[in-house]
Amino acid sequence: MQESDVATGTKERGVKPMLARWRARRRSALAFMLLGGIVTLVTACTPTGSYPIDFFYEMHYQPSQRRLEPKRIPPPEGSVPITGGTPSYTWDQVTNMTSPVPRNAQTLARGETLFTVNCAMCHGAKADGQSFIATRFNAAHFYPPVDLHSQRVQSRTDGQLYWIVTNGLGNMPTFRNLLTDDDRWAMVNYIRNLQGQ
Repeated sequence: MQESDVATGTKERGVKPMLARWRARRRSALAFMLLGGIVTLVTACTPTGSYPIDFFYEMHYQPSQRRLEPKRIPPPEGSVPITGGTPSYTWDQVTNMTSPVPRNAQTLARGETLFTVNCAMCHGAKADGQSFIATRFNAAHFYPPVDLHSQRVQSRTDGQLYWIVTNGLGNMPTFRNLLTDDDRWAMVNYIRNLQGQ
């Protein structure tokens, strides 16, 4: 050993071996993070089931049948269950639709409740487009929530109002998955009642 190596200790505990160990640790940490990312990606992209990853085949997933039971036929592709599923209408299809929900005290009360919970914060408690959210939209130079008493809204048919509540328009969100079909029609009835129609 040279005298300078003994004084600094670079031969055995030098900078180069420390750098080599540091790089090896860094590579192993990166490999571990990459492996963790791959596992996370694989578990997030599996088809929906009881568990994110099925490590073991489970018998209750198979389309089995009992002895003497008639053969089970799978439903046709694109079929909708009879207890759910709302058809999607185009703007032209809804133009001549009328509300299947009768306009009576009970449905108007339901429509008022739904309007207060879902719409009043933007369209205002009186449905005149005056609300805190409307002022924020104006300040941000977005289209503000519409005045439901305006001529433009009054000239729309019931079916068109139903379509707007269902699918949303502009900054208005869709209520397709939040409200039932009858609830959306009850809101249309309530809006018509507010307009004096």
